[in-house]
Amino acid sequence: MNEVAIQLLGRFSVAVDGAPISGDAWRSRRAADVVKLLALSPDRRLHRSQVMEALWPESDPQGSGANLRKALHFARRATGDEQTIVSQQGVLVLWPDAQVDTDVERFEIAARRALAEGDPAACRAVADLYGGDLLPDDRYESWLAEPHHRLRQRYLDLLRVGTLWARLAEEDPTDEQAARSLMRAHLDAGERREAIRRFERLREALHDQLGVGPDRATISLYEEVLAVEGAPKPTEAERAHALLAWALVHMNRNEIEEAERAAEEARAIALDSGLGRELGEAAVILAKVAMAQGRWRERFAEELGESMRLRANMEPIVYDAHLCLAEYYLAAPDGYELAADFARQMMQIADEAGSATGAALATLMLGEAELLGGHLVEAEKHLKEAAEANDREGCLSGSALARQRLAEAAVINGRKFDANRLLNRARAIAVRSDLASHLMVRVFGTMIRAADEKQMLTVLRVAERELGQMRSCEPCSMGYLTSAAAACARAGDLNRARAFLTEAERIAGMWQGGLWSGAVWEARGVLRHAEGAHEQARAMYAEAAQEYTRAGNDSDAVRCTEAASQLPSHAAAE
Repeated sequence: MNEVAIQLLGRFSVAVDGAPISGDAWRSRRAADVVKLLALSPDRRLHRSQVMEALWPESDPQGSGANLRKALHFARRATGDEQTIVSQQGVLVLWPDAQVDTDVERFEIAARRALAEGDPAACRAVADLYGGDLLPDDRYESWLAEPHHRLRQRYLDLLRVGTLWARLAEEDPTDEQAARSLMRAHLDAGERREAIRRFERLREALHDQLGVGPDRATISLYEEVLAVEGAPKPTEAERAHALLAWALVHMNRNEIEEAERAAEEARAIALDSGLGRELGEAAVILAKVAMAQGRWRERFAEELGESMRLRANMEPIVYDAHLCLAEYYLAAPDGYELAADFARQMMQIADEAGSATGAALATLMLGEAELLGGHLVEAEKHLKEAAEANDREGCLSGSALARQRLAEAAVINGRKFDANRLLNRARAIAVRSDLASHLMVRVFGTMIRAADEKQMLTVLRVAERELGQMRSCEPCSMGYLTSAAAACARAGDLNRARAFLTEAERIAGMWQGGLWSGAVWEARGVLRHAEGAHEQARAMYAEAAQEYTRAGNDSDAVRCTEAASQLPSHAAAE
């Protein structure tokens, strides 16, 4: 009987009777994937239909069956053993007659036992068995998502119970228990600067990955660190960070006035000290406060106008801070003329203040309002001007967004080649911006619409891989979610379409009416059409057309009306 050792944590390798199989032997990638998939399955067996669905989800049964036969051939050839994978009544079994050991199985058994006992020493020992994340070279494969998450979570649990705080903070920079424990240890050891650095790393990780701030216990400990007797006076940045953290805590508890006070104080410090990042964070919180108080437009006008008059090149910081809320405003049911008037007001202030950056951003805002209002000729003119002006001023977010909006106009006019050229440029700029999590999801939403129907799911796979590495902004995701839902529905992947649509419905439900409501109704229509429920699809297209019309978006309304008219009638269907 052969002895087979399979490594899946940190890397993929197979050894038979102690002899490693060369990486070059796996001439077919899918041959190795079949071995990996079976090695991760209970009892190392899986029905062939499940293997086909996991590895070739978009192929028809005949095509995926042929692909599987090739993969099995190359897997047996790589190992030099016809018994590597055996078919037993449609079930594929990995080395049924060999003694197979996998590092994943050993780790999981030991981890379950150590965690059940709650023994820190045992957890520390088992944590050393974790050789790295599961199959890192295949991290974006959908069939790996569940086992990858399960194993990684088990590893983090071992670090937590084993009080391996430094390793836990390295693996999960957002873990507050680990950060507090390390801060306390540094403070007790008289390493105040290290305690401050630990808080800063946590704060940035929470902000960038989750969009939240530290909790009360962590902030209180940070203030204790700053107030150590005899220590140097806290820097202006350190004071601002504490205030910003408290402002987020107050926002999360709906303590609006307290959040505003803390953010205003942090903003004042940032302005006086020239702290750009801290100014942006304060502006974001104050924008959300203003939205909650029903005075966002006034707040945005005040801040953008002030930044232009100060001539301190802070306009991009203020604009970026308000970007998502401007998206709310543009998508609202009030119509686009108000948004266009607001942009013209900003252009006048920019002209009076001699602010080229402010003028570039105001031109972009005007082009967006004209685009969404259906004035395509004027929109393309202003958006082209905005792209060039933002390039000159070095405003990355404005440059990327102007091209993404120009691509939307090109799609509406049937110029998909132009749209994709613009989107490739927008994507290259957006990924370098501080607002990548806002801009990339917008770019991919338009890329799906600009793709040929056969390529839409390919674009979606790329989008899921890249967006999976960041926390995308919810309001900025609406175009992506509805485009993805429609693309999946048209391709027959109805479960994925429903998942995307459910998320879009959740976000759109925060507002009544407007562009987003129309987009959701349209995606529902596409899904019902794919399901064969033509009467329901017709009714949903009609609802979408009404919402688009109420929002002043006539071109989208016409598209939905035409889609409804092309559906087979009930009588014809019978």
